[in-house]
Amino acid sequence: MPETRQTMLEGLEPSPQSNVLRKAVARTVQELTEAGLLEAHHAAYVALAYELADAVVAGRSSGRASAAAMAAAQLREVLNDLPKPVETDAAAAFTQWVEAELSRA
Repeated sequence: MPETRQTMLEGLEPSPQSNVLRKAVARTVQELTEAGLLEAHHAAYVALAYELADAVVAGRSSGRASAAAMAAAQLREVLNDLPKPVETDAAAAFTQWVEAELSRA
């Protein structure tokens, strides 16, 4: 699918400076992809996350704190809507190991 670049609203153009937030979104997307958690239907969320990361930085760079804050809140919502890896703590992992060992005996 060809990607088209739309003109941004004045003052919300992507900043030419290094976008640490965009890099963080990329790392999150990479880790979720490697974990097998992202599927085709998540593509719009991922694209929106990148756009919002750019908007946060652009709003901050242009001195528009309210635009940056609104974009940051929306970015947080989008990232929260993506699937989360299942976390197991040490006790749960130990319990799973013990159960596996007992089932072999």
